[in-house]
Amino acid sequence: MPQSSTAHRAVSVAAALLTGTIASVHVYWAAGGKVGLTAALPEADSGGPLFTPCPVMTLGVAAGLAGMSAAALNAHSSQMRWPLRLTTLVFLLRAIGDGRMVGLTRQDGEGRFARNDARLYTPLCLCLATLYGVLAVSRRSH
Repeated sequence: MPQSSTAHRAVSVAAALLTGTIASVHVYWAAGGKVGLTAALPEADSGGPLFTPCPVMTLGVAAGLAGMSAAALNAHSSQMRWPLRLTTLVFLLRAIGDGRMVGLTRQDGEGRFARNDARLYTPLCLCLATLYGVLAVSRRSH
């Protein structure tokens, strides 16, 4: 079926582009870039960032996201089924949150990060969980 193959490829490319873009932003931050960094970090009661990740940790996140992008682009391979399922779970858990600072269960509604999380980060994680979930369960032949 050409349409289902085209739709599968569109989902694959969309997932890879989104996670690849997020990976690139993390590489930028790891290299010392500052734009957007404070808006992406949960805030402590004092108003500053709750934590400041070191460049190695930030590069680790970038590498994980790049791996997710690669898995999305190779979603046609049966060997990618479990990496795609794991990626789906990661984004779903992030969207659900920790019950305090992030996700749908976030308690803190104040501050720049909380607003961004409600309007952008959590919906993006739900979108990515959906895209990767579709890839994880779809059966597609070469």
